Amino acid sequence: MLAGVALAPSLLTSGLTVPALAQANACSGLASGQSTEQSFTAPSNVLYAAGAQVRVFAMQHKQLLDDDATYQSILTELDCELGGHVDPYRAGDHPNLVVFNELTAISYGTEGSRGAAARQGSSQATLVGQLIGQPGAGGIGAVAPFYAAPIAYYNAKLGPAAPGDIAANVDRLFVAITDTMVRSVVENASSVARKHGVYIVIGAPLPLLEGAACTGQYQGWSACPGWDASNDAPDVGALTDPELGPASRCAGVAATPCVYVADTTAVHNVALVFAPDGRLYDVQPKVSLTPIELNPLGWTQASPATIHAISFEGADAQRFPGVKMGIGISLDAFEQKLGASPCAQPRDSGGVFDYFMACLDAKGVNLFLQPEFNDGTQQCMSWTDYGDACGTPQAQWQPATWMASAWQAVQGTGPAGFLFQNFRYAVNPFMVGNLFDVSGDGQSAIFARDDPRAVSYWYAGDSDPALYDHVDAYTTIADNRGLPYDGHKPGFLALSPWLVPESSANALFRDRTPALSPGDPASLRSCEKGLAPGSSVTPGAGVTKGGPCYENNYRSDALVADLFPTAVPSPPPQVLPNTAVFPARGWLPLAALLSLAGMAALLVARRWRGLHQD
Repeated sequence: MLAGVALAPSLLTSGLTVPALAQANACSGLASGQSTEQSFTAPSNVLYAAGAQVRVFAMQHKQLLDDDATYQSILTELDCELGGHVDPYRAGDHPNLVVFNELTAISYGTEGSRGAAARQGSSQATLVGQLIGQPGAGGIGAVAPFYAAPIAYYNAKLGPAAPGDIAANVDRLFVAITDTMVRSVVENASSVARKHGVYIVIGAPLPLLEGAACTGQYQGWSACPGWDASNDAPDVGALTDPELGPASRCAGVAATPCVYVADTTAVHNVALVFAPDGRLYDVQPKVSLTPIELNPLGWTQASPATIHAISFEGADAQRFPGVKMGIGISLDAFEQKLGASPCAQPRDSGGVFDYFMACLDAKGVNLFLQPEFNDGTQQCMSWTDYGDACGTPQAQWQPATWMASAWQAVQGTGPAGFLFQNFRYAVNPFMVGNLFDVSGDGQSAIFARDDPRAVSYWYAGDSDPALYDHVDAYTTIADNRGLPYDGHKPGFLALSPWLVPESSANALFRDRTPALSPGDPASLRSCEKGLAPGSSVTPGAGVTKGGPCYENNYRSDALVADLFPTAVPSPPPQVLPNTAVFPARGWLPLAALLSLAGMAALLVARRWRGLHQD
């Protein structure tokens, strides 16, 4: 390691060379097909208000492997995404907070020649994962052989992973790609934050240290980077990126070659927080992991002691000292058990920390951020499907059960009033797109409490519980935990629309009996199945009927909103243009009514409720 040299938290250090930021015409090379920054689809919701304390950008980022070919292409994609979705809407008189997703950087592990086989053979990797029933296995297997030397080096340096321990060995691969991951996400996100003058929250799998292990520049952090920069010959020899060679550099280190070295085998699912000057100034690791994160990925659950509130930096902190952000990554946001001294409570028998949100509330957080990568598979898709306990009598409509996270944090009530006292806003941005055999989908949203701009609305398929009582294989289930979340619910400030327009008759059908073919837009579930990895549904396929339900055609989007985390003026001073659009329902066609067995008499005389009615 570098004797006596600490890795600088800023990328502003003299002598550092980072890839050039994108010019407008550089966006033409993106796999997303964007030709310029301006061709990114305009955010579906823009809400300006005078006197706001923060302008939030909830980024519905679409992952595309071809954009991850090089460090430069990753940087270009991020730069162009902010150029199209953020710059035209950036506030000039209060902080701009750009919130990406859980594990935005997960696909960055395929960067360079070592990831080329995975990127170029994604269809084969998808098939492998589907055949063996282990999500992501094909992609991991395609990358691992090219990191054999770093894996062996870390086994010698940090201790070997037991040969039969799948989770430990997969975890060791993520340790081995530390140098790739730091260059891809830490350096690039820092550069983009600095160029665009914004705060950025972005997710990645990276090694972390906790508590007393955080020393030096990280003294006092509850969790901190578990990597460092090194010029040591053994580190450089084993870990140098073959594309960089002797020119390999590290942020804040003049000497070359230099590599980023993991100091621990504890890889975390972590949200990285960058200041507008490019500094990585905070991190929040995930405290409760899903079964797949524990095995086969082998990642580490962070201690509840890492749960904390995050303030703005510098002058922003002085102007808005009352704004307290808090991050709950995916599953953590669902852990909403109440109790005394919530931060001191133990984990449950399964290792989940049930009191995460109560602990965060106790820290005084008023702006909750829930970065999301809602993963699914072809059999059990990510959004408009029966995803919870898929294929069992406990299967539930996933958009309904999702209300138990960010929405409930802000709007959930009990006998004593709101469940949580401090949360005024919840920002829930989803990452979308297929990664090998794993799908990602959802509807990004911003929820509000006591903000008169918010309306009563619903996620796809949630508009009215009566719609879904008709007989089919999925809705006549014994487990009705999702039913309380059906129907119009208050607190929707901004929502990314799903592919099937909410104003269409098809949006009223979760599923049809018999089930429709994947790609058919006549039900939400069949449309979602068309998006699935390996569905082979193409834009011109007849089953799509000219609609959007073909493989990997997820919607990239952004939501933009001025927020008042400490106190909302009533009414808040609106500044035009505001473009928050919540489509109202029209008349349901008679043919659709008759197809709902046993419900024609109920629905034939009914006019669907519009925007502002509960």
